[in-house]
Amino acid sequence: MGHGGIRDWVWRALMIVLACLLALFMPPAIPVRAAAGPAGAPGASTADRAPVNIQLPPILAPMVVTNRLDGYAYITVSLAPAGQDKVVVIREKMPFLQDGFLRELNKAPIVKADNPKAVDEQGVKTRLLARMNQILPAGTVNELKLDQIVLSPLLTSQ
Repeated sequence: MGHGGIRDWVWRALMIVLACLLALFMPPAIPVRAAAGPAGAPGASTADRAPVNIQLPPILAPMVVTNRLDGYAYITVSLAPAGQDKVVVIREKMPFLQDGFLRELNKAPIVKADNPKAVDEQGVKTRLLARMNQILPAGTVNELKLDQIVLSPLLTSQ
């Protein structure tokens, strides 16, 4: 009983039932998008929609005060593309952006001069913008935003 036995038919039937169950309960591979605008109006095309901000993974930056490591800052950066066609360019350069931003924030202190327990947000943003402009073509990004900064002081035993 090589290829037509009862066991073979049972296994085939079991696989077909399993495939049907998976097809019923799995989400669709292509996301379904709701139509934009009032009821009955056609949906907006891809070119008409504003591009969504692209968020980079958090960057770990050391907080150094007088040549001593005081803690770390987890900085989450997002980029606002200039247009829908710029999203692909930004995503292609994402590894270079991550590397450049990490190097930039490890190169010099990121803390405020008058408050070493706080991050100099404006200074960090200026430095990251300069680095971003070296990596991406001009006019690719409208805005660089610092979405979140989480400070993590070092635990010291006394």
